[in-house]
Amino acid sequence: MNPVNTFGRISAAFGARAGGATTEGAGRRRRARLARLSRAAAIAAAALAALGAAVAGAGCGATDGGAAVSPTLSRSPAAQAELHRILTRFASGGRAERIALEPELVAFRERYPGDDLVRVADAHLAWIALEQGDVRRAEALSAGIEARGRGATGATEDIARVLRGAALRRAGKPKPAFGVLRPLVSKVIDDYVRSLLNEEVTSAAMEAGAWTQALELMGVWLREAGDDERAAVRGQIGSLLRKVPIDHLVGALRAGQAAGEVVDPEVDLRSLIAERLAIVARERRDVALAKELLDRAGALLGRQGDAVFEIAAGAGTARVEPPTVGLLISTRTAESRRRGVEIAAGVAHGLGLLRPGSDARLVSRDVGGEGSVGEALSSLTAEGAAVLIAGSNREQATEAARFARANGIPVLLVHPPEPAALDGAFVFVVGEEPARGVDVLAAALAERGARPVALVGGGDQQGAAQPDEDGIALALPCDGTFDPRALRPPGIRGLILAGDAPCAEQALRAAARSVTIALGFEAAISPPPGSLVATAGLFPFAAAPAGAPPPGASGAGAALAAWLATHPGPPSFWAALGRDAGVLAWAGVQRLPKTGTEDPAEVKARRLAAASAVSSANVALWTTSASGFGGRRVLPREVGYREIDRAR
Repeated sequence: MNPVNTFGRISAAFGARAGGATTEGAGRRRRARLARLSRAAAIAAAALAALGAAVAGAGCGATDGGAAVSPTLSRSPAAQAELHRILTRFASGGRAERIALEPELVAFRERYPGDDLVRVADAHLAWIALEQGDVRRAEALSAGIEARGRGATGATEDIARVLRGAALRRAGKPKPAFGVLRPLVSKVIDDYVRSLLNEEVTSAAMEAGAWTQALELMGVWLREAGDDERAAVRGQIGSLLRKVPIDHLVGALRAGQAAGEVVDPEVDLRSLIAERLAIVARERRDVALAKELLDRAGALLGRQGDAVFEIAAGAGTARVEPPTVGLLISTRTAESRRRGVEIAAGVAHGLGLLRPGSDARLVSRDVGGEGSVGEALSSLTAEGAAVLIAGSNREQATEAARFARANGIPVLLVHPPEPAALDGAFVFVVGEEPARGVDVLAAALAERGARPVALVGGGDQQGAAQPDEDGIALALPCDGTFDPRALRPPGIRGLILAGDAPCAEQALRAAARSVTIALGFEAAISPPPGSLVATAGLFPFAAAPAGAPPPGASGAGAALAAWLATHPGPPSFWAALGRDAGVLAWAGVQRLPKTGTEDPAEVKARRLAAASAVSSANVALWTTSASGFGGRRVLPREVGYREIDRAR
């Protein structure tokens, strides 16, 4: 039985049986369409192979190994023609179209209950059940197909076994799934069923923690992938490799080199393993791993070859230069770009870089491209930074905290990390969750009877919400033009503006006059009279008064005057946090020796001294009434609110 061009062959066979006609040109078009079918359509294509056997007869009575192949036969041309029409639509449709065919497949089973083609229909019903997340039904249908086949082999039985294994895996049973799927590897004839099988059995091995088998199966999957799907398969395997322990990847690379096979890199798993290990070597600045990569897989490193070579040669060795602070920002999203610009302005102000005669040195990196947080921070240490400032969001802050612990260098975080990442003598949290200001404002509105409350903007707090104990009845995004009608149905009486300035201005224009307004930390607009404003330390600063500040001004007035000398308006929340981080970082580096060093022991000692200086610093800060960490790792901060006076 020819395993190639299944769809075209079956269509031609059905055309002859049902009285239709096909041409060679039509067959070519069908075969071209088949090459573009998704993995889901593979099930339909394989089932059509079983229908082809029904039309062509029992000419394929045995495999090369002598096992019986049981063709799916039918005595009813009407049943064959009807199922052919259904499966043609199933093969060419998307997920929604396939699910919509369930009633027709069920009706087919009811019209022809004793027909062997019911097994083919059941295979498609099992696939639909998987699409719908009903893995128990998918498993039951697949098991039923196998039971009725009485141990025979064939396209329908292959589909059933693959589906049963897939159902087991998706039900959280990777080991039983692996047991069902592994014997089928490289034995399934149909290309598309084989593609589905390779993905499922590899995923089952990964979820079972069978790393060696998973890597072997990735190699099979990559070699057996068709030209039209190989790029997608490489992407899927690349994602899976991130979950495999590094020692298993190194072992696989060594085993591949020992085998001595010369393989096209596009179908060679070693190329993907080398790419993954190159990323690890760069993130960890791992000289030993970089050298092994160059030795065993230098030709497979592609664009990463130069970076790995530099690490292997010792480039990027950590050093300390006087008095240097490193700043990490991100431009990956609009929000991170805005925060990054504001933080950078604050850090520069805190270090005094805009004042003549400043001794501070600031080096910076942007993780907006392909590089990782660890790689960017390593680059900053290579430039001599003794203290790092990073973390404009929780994810980046958590990664930066891990880097601080792993490399013994103080890192000041402008946003809190995951709680578990706070451990260690080198992690210092300067920042604050903007959501904490929202909580304070929600409670203040509730005290005033301004409930229910709508929350506009605020990142993670976007999306519809049910009323909670703080009276927040509605959470709305601010990623486009704000629709004022969104505030009407719940009878909103309080409005918290948690987004940036443009978002806050839009929502403010849309709000009814009777609504009490509350401004979160990021809503950098002039607060209307009678509104509530979240506060932390001296923040937020009032708008600049007319004329110069009086001589001898202190506190908020002096701080604002100093800022306005080089900036057009009051500092934002992130600029104020950046300023505090800059002041504390300067306290950490200003007393270090005035000469640079690359001596590992001296680098370690200076970083430890910088961490101690940051921990004990006593300085004037903007976002807290505290004067430093006081020996702790999280900057103490009282978040409150104030009410803007109404005009009299």
